[in-house]
Amino acid sequence: MARRKSEVQKAAEKAVKKTHTATVVLAVLFFVIGCIGGVIVSMQLTKNDKFELNGDKTVYLEIGEKYVEPGVTVVSFGKDVSDKITKGGDYATMDTSIEGVYQIVYKIEDFRWGDFQRVRTVVVGNPEINDQKAPDVTHTEDGSMEG
Repeated sequence: MARRKSEVQKAAEKAVKKTHTATVVLAVLFFVIGCIGGVIVSMQLTKNDKFELNGDKTVYLEIGEKYVEPGVTVVSFGKDVSDKITKGGDYATMDTSIEGVYQIVYKIEDFRWGDFQRVRTVVVGNPEINDQKAPDVTHTEDGSMEG
């Protein structure tokens, strides 16, 4: 059974057919300008964003020397969100009375940074670094990995 079009459907189809070419061109032009504007605004909002280790990436300690946590600085969309950092890896189990290589992993779950991390290596004493050190891999801003 064929359906008959209502008057509203007929009027809508007629209006679409009457859309002027200039209207379509202007709509596309405004869309493109809006996209470019959005990119520019986004770049301005995030230009000072950072996720950086404070202090050295590798810290060398004598056996028994106290480790002083220098922390990290995280800025997301111009706001300091360093308090959202979680420390993992060997942070909770690091014992500076025992010679070894420890990795402290700083992570943040943030809209700007996603599931991002930085790693600090703490070398206690003079261990065989090649045998104990885990690879120092972090994710870059574009999501690729660097060693």
